[in-house]
Amino acid sequence: MRLIHFLLCMVFLQSACNVMAAPFKVVFIPKGATHIFWKEIARGAEDTAKNLNIEMVWRGPSLEDGVDAQARIIDFYIQQKYSGIILAPNSPEKLDKTIQEAIRKGIKVVVVDSPLTVQNKLPYVGTNNKEAGALAAAQAAKDFPQVKKILLLRYSPQHGSTSQREQGFLEHIRKLLPQAEIIDNQYTGITVQNAESSLHTILARIPDIELIFTPNESSTEGAVRALKAKNLSGKIRHYGFDFNHKINEAIKDGSLNGVVIQDPYLMGKKAMQTLFELLENKPIPAYLETPALLITLKNMNNPEVRSKTDPFLKLYAR
Repeated sequence: MRLIHFLLCMVFLQSACNVMAAPFKVVFIPKGATHIFWKEIARGAEDTAKNLNIEMVWRGPSLEDGVDAQARIIDFYIQQKYSGIILAPNSPEKLDKTIQEAIRKGIKVVVVDSPLTVQNKLPYVGTNNKEAGALAAAQAAKDFPQVKKILLLRYSPQHGSTSQREQGFLEHIRKLLPQAEIIDNQYTGITVQNAESSLHTILARIPDIELIFTPNESSTEGAVRALKAKNLSGKIRHYGFDFNHKINEAIKDGSLNGVVIQDPYLMGKKAMQTLFELLENKPIPAYLETPALLITLKNMNNPEVRSKTDPFLKLYAR
């Protein structure tokens, strides 16, 4: 009889442990699906979710202009009663109502990559984008102090991260090269093709541009393509942002003078860890910064740089 009682207790305890070990269900909503940057964030988040017994869904719009799509995704997972959301917002303001509804329903929210205009005490994980833009400006001014005309090729006015990079570059380059004329009212559009087409049009209208800054992966790759098509690679200096195979090749062949890279894998890891701690009701900082690094032809084979760029080159197709 005692043995039966003992076995029943063990079954009960095992059932209780299984209930306690039931994974949190969370959704990670990126800005888009085309950039390698997002694939690396997903890898970091997924690795961390597995270690923390979190069931993660990765779902976002195909392109980085899908604000309404992001709102619908948030609404869907509110209805599915998910425990948490990690969001890289495609607008710093337009998702506020939907985010507040999630919070009212008891869902924990972490913001990643692009801050909201009003964070409402939500934790943010990401690059210090303004400082990263200034990093590109400092390198450009050091390498080419005599340039007279600079193009800041902006990405999209609704993206907080790229807007901050643009602001950091603009403020810093004005201080460092006060003699230079800076054209800062041109936008590329969302895709590589948009960026390439935009730069073709701009160069036809303003042919004496000497240096260009592009603030993300698609604008950088698109500008590289446009300069090569016009046989202007190396003649017009170019500093960019983010990393992929094409950007790597452009640094090697000298058509791209420098690029600032982020650490998206670490960003994904920190975002998931932060959400887990929120779900566990642990105190967390409001801001968790991930590093940025400037790559040039001179340092691209340094071990510190290779440790950050090798995953982009080895894990993803050209």
